[in-house]
Amino acid sequence: MKVKLFAKFREIAKADYIDIEASNIRELKEKLSIILKVNANDIIVMINGKKLPEDEVLYDVKEVIAFPPTAGGC
Repeated sequence: MKVKLFAKFREIAKADYIDIEASNIRELKEKLSIILKVNANDIIVMINGKKLPEDEVLYDVKEVIAFPPTAGGC
């Protein structure tokens, strides 16, 4: 599946997208953590616009995005 990267993940990968095969979100985050050299817990993944449980099986996936946690305020 094609994973769209945002923020520092795009900079680390030097790409907007990464192709990865995974059966669930946990496996996807583990593979991304190896490629991006970050902790899997520091990766937020959204599938088809929703944040789902890590054991969620990936099927009928139209959009996958990955981004780091962000901080900010007013």
